[in-house]
Amino acid sequence: MSAALPLTGFYQFGFVTRDLDAATARLGERYGIARFRRKQANPWMQTAHAWAGDTMIEIIAVNAEAPPLYRDHLPDDGIARLHHLGYRIADQAGWAALEEAISASGLAVPMKGAVMDGHLRYAYVDTRADLGIYTEYVCLTGPAERIYDDVPRP
Repeated sequence: MSAALPLTGFYQFGFVTRDLDAATARLGERYGIARFRRKQANPWMQTAHAWAGDTMIEIIAVNAEAPPLYRDHLPDDGIARLHHLGYRIADQAGWAALEEAISASGLAVPMKGAVMDGHLRYAYVDTRADLGIYTEYVCLTGPAERIYDDVPRP
């Protein structure tokens, strides 16, 4: 991997909304998504996930306590707004190369971390100046590889 940010491993369209019920209803109706997995991720975020073919749809509803990363991107009108594209990084070596590329890019990373004893790593890179949205990278290893097993497929 070079020092360029990767655009391979795309798997997810991430949307933000003020109303999760309305967003899942609209996207489901318009785009043929019959079922979503819903979760209360934390006190300020509720999510809905579904597969549409090989692509995951993630809808994130947040309240006033959410970080600006989400809150500032909420739609003023409409049901949902594209917030990020999600890319999977295959392994720890790929993650290390990604971190070097992010550092070399000079772009801000308003949110990153690791959970599940480091098996799930994530980073939101602020690519809004280039793409109009954020770019999210995730690396799932070990038990984290199963976190999407219950997301409905068509």
